[in-house]
Amino acid sequence: MRRGTAALAVALLTALAACGTAQPPPTALNAAATRLDADPVRAAIRGAADTFAYPESVQNRPQEAAIAVAQLEFIAVEIMAGRTSINFSGIVGPALQSGRFEVRDYLGIAQDAPSQPVIDSLLATPPALGNTAIFTAGPAETMRRLAALPRLAQANSATAIARQQMEFGPPEFPDL
Repeated sequence: MRRGTAALAVALLTALAACGTAQPPPTALNAAATRLDADPVRAAIRGAADTFAYPESVQNRPQEAAIAVAQLEFIAVEIMAGRTSINFSGIVGPALQSGRFEVRDYLGIAQDAPSQPVIDSLLATPPALGNTAIFTAGPAETMRRLAALPRLAQANSATAIARQQMEFGPPEFPDL
């Protein structure tokens, strides 16, 4: 519980700090990560939400797990930067940042690594995990962790919220 609270705090502080800074450069996914929809944001949300809700679906399939992690990286950047036509509430971007922090922590991905090199490495066939400046656990351990992806609560919750709001819109609160 403490790790989840710390991850959320870091993500929220990062989000607040980003208010006064320049936006990160745009990120992109390859065809393997966008096969679920013509819109890469929608495809990434669907793919990541399915995987993080049911991580057992990618057990012993590290390439599939790597795609989901790359999709989470992509939507965490693009939604937080507001580069999507989908209307999300203000909590979705920070929630995805928190989920990304949790996944990077589990896999041993450097928290300060730029997203596009992480995405490109994960989407390579097979995943190119040799850059120890990005994949601090080393290639063999990162691959082992991808093959045994556990239920990661922050990533699951964030991608589920993103999917719900993508499909039904952000919540509407009556004026009180």
